Amino acid sequence: MAAALLGGAALGPVFELLLKSVIDVGIHIATFRSKFLSLKETLIYIKPVFDDIKRLSKVLDGRDEEIDMFKTQLMKGEELVLKCSKIKRYDPLKKWSYSRKLTKLDNSLVKFCQIHGLIQVVRDTKQILVKVNENGKILEEIHSMVRNVSLTRSGSSIGFTNSSGSSGWMNGSSFGFSGLSDVPQVSDSMVGFEVPLHELKQKLKLLQEKDKVLVLSAPPGCGKTTLAAKLCQEDDIKAIYRDNIIFVTVTKTPNIKRIVGEIFEKKGCRVPEFATEHVAICRLNNFLGGITQPILLVLDDVWSESEFVIDHLKFQIPDFKILVTSRSVFPKFDTYKLNLLSEEDAKDLCCISAFKDSSPDALDEKALYSRESTTLRDCYLDLGSFPEDHRIHPAALLDMWVERYNLDEDGITAMAIFVELSSQNLVNLALARQDARAVLGLHNLHYIQQHDMLRELVIHQCDEKPVEERMRIYINIKGNDFPRWWFEQRLQPLQAEVLSIVTDEDFSSNWDDVRFPKVEVLVLNFETRTYNLPLFMEQMSQLKTLIVTNNGFFPANLNNFQLCSLLNLKRINLERISVTSIFTANLQLPNLRKISLNICEIGEAFENSAAKMPYMWPKLVEMNIEYCSDLTKVPAEICDLVDLKRLSICYCHELVALPEELGRLTNLEILRLHSCTNVAELPKSIAKLNKLKLLDVYDCVAMDNLPLEMDQLCSLQTLCMGSSLGIDKLPDSPQKLVKLEDVVCDEETAYLWEYVKEHLKNLRITVMEEHINLNLLHRS
Repeated sequence: MAAALLGGAALGPVFELLLKSVIDVGIHIATFRSKFLSLKETLIYIKPVFDDIKRLSKVLDGRDEEIDMFKTQLMKGEELVLKCSKIKRYDPLKKWSYSRKLTKLDNSLVKFCQIHGLIQVVRDTKQILVKVNENGKILEEIHSMVRNVSLTRSGSSIGFTNSSGSSGWMNGSSFGFSGLSDVPQVSDSMVGFEVPLHELKQKLKLLQEKDKVLVLSAPPGCGKTTLAAKLCQEDDIKAIYRDNIIFVTVTKTPNIKRIVGEIFEKKGCRVPEFATEHVAICRLNNFLGGITQPILLVLDDVWSESEFVIDHLKFQIPDFKILVTSRSVFPKFDTYKLNLLSEEDAKDLCCISAFKDSSPDALDEKALYSRESTTLRDCYLDLGSFPEDHRIHPAALLDMWVERYNLDEDGITAMAIFVELSSQNLVNLALARQDARAVLGLHNLHYIQQHDMLRELVIHQCDEKPVEERMRIYINIKGNDFPRWWFEQRLQPLQAEVLSIVTDEDFSSNWDDVRFPKVEVLVLNFETRTYNLPLFMEQMSQLKTLIVTNNGFFPANLNNFQLCSLLNLKRINLERISVTSIFTANLQLPNLRKISLNICEIGEAFENSAAKMPYMWPKLVEMNIEYCSDLTKVPAEICDLVDLKRLSICYCHELVALPEELGRLTNLEILRLHSCTNVAELPKSIAKLNKLKLLDVYDCVAMDNLPLEMDQLCSLQTLCMGSSLGIDKLPDSPQKLVKLEDVVCDEETAYLWEYVKEHLKNLRITVMEEHINLNLLHRS
């Protein structure tokens, strides 16, 4: 039957045949029941995609040439399932072998759909072609939509399924990343929301097509965002809207082009450049109109003066609804008013929050620790350095705290501070995994976020003293509207040690000569395509940490680098920056120890200017590269940074290889290649890294084998591997890794290490549960 189906028949029967086989065999055969359940779940999630393809194919006269490859994959899967039905429970060798084959089949379906993007491309292409046939849309939109389908594998972002997408540290770029869920995490300690949740849900479901908008209104701090997020995570709501729930924070000073760009980004598309707000709104209307399933757009934190945002986005699209959270009431829209907690619920919530360690004594100890710990208070005040509703990269805060408070560079103390602040409900943490927090440490934390009211309180506390006495100065410039004191302090040096400046897209980059001689940490946030670094940086002889974040959607060029005196600078953290502009400045940073490049444009710079690195950064100890989509090859010149101890290249999905010269980094202690999905192998010279303590190749799904020479890594303590890896065996003598203490892997890989565990008595194996976000397969 399978062979007959390949000869041009529709995809549907092939898919249904595999699904039926999985269900039938899974019911009757206990040997592989857990594997069949996982495979069944994958197929059920994928099924709506095939339904769309089938429906759209009829409209286009049955164009199915794109899916023959996948039909072959499905038929091989059916053959494997039938073979598994004949395996006896008392045959452990065959059971183990076929168990791995089922896992590979399950993972290959996801990999095929997301890394190769076949199903996504087919469905999106067909939908666009249908729209072209019906409405005569221009070919440019076809090219834009198909070319920018996200090829990011959701599993590669370990736990992004529970995080929220944003224009923050990793999801606000023109590169079209996906993998972050649109909806913020909500606490398990929700009290008093059962009735409001039910009422809001019913009100949304009954909202008339002509009304479109439902407003959730309450005073600040009452839980509007929490209730909206909880609503979006309800099973019946997800069943209606699937992956078309788009959660966007509007803030007090909204920017229509930015909001529209964020919506494009959250749908996994490259953000277009909009000449005007009107163009942005029209493009979004056309884009959302091409989605055939219901859409729920959540506009969080809409202020009274921002009603125009709702009006602009109230599109007349079938099955399109908007949920607004606001401190205000908008009379022309249907409104649900969230009441304050009852006295009983308020007491319950207080007890849950205060006594989460199960005893009042624990709370007293924490409170005592908080009062006596200057570092904890100072760290919290430092959070005001970042814009409202910004999702803060933990590495940026670590860079600040290592230099200011002498924290350890591996982030152990910083992670403890984050957990402590979270336990006191002062910040929200987006953790990657709950099942490996101790092993992954700070790398288990995606971002930190602070409620806007708490941020206002931080700024208020920092601004209580006269500006010339403040240790932290936080400046938010709208257009070119500087604070009044700025022009009054031109001649008098200010005492601030932390300086944060936030500017918008209308800022002209004209800086007056204000003196900040004691600044140790400078945080710059902007939204323009070109940014002139302040000339007063030349006077910052104490500057140790520079954090520059472009909050726009496209990589920005930095000017004036060559004019800055940065001789004592030790840490640079850049986000959405074209690194070419830095190499062009040819600025030597003799004391630079760490550079972090997040969502940066680095390919051209690395290809043409990598030879300058040893000259520009002679003392570099750590290099972090994340989400740099144009990085295809690590230049060999990086291996001339002989002092390098930590090299982290993560979520760079176009990277295909590391240089064979890697073995020259003889001081390297940490090598992270997390979720570099196209890296097929490690260079054999890795055996020369005698000081390597941690190796992370988790989610390197193209990697079939670890180098045989790996058993020569005599200092290796932690190894992260697994999650769809095709590795069937370990190096010949892994028991030679006598210092190996932790292996973080998936369930299948754990089997391989059980034998080694007999020889390495101190070895701990941490099995990571698979959290593959299959909702990404349903993107319309």
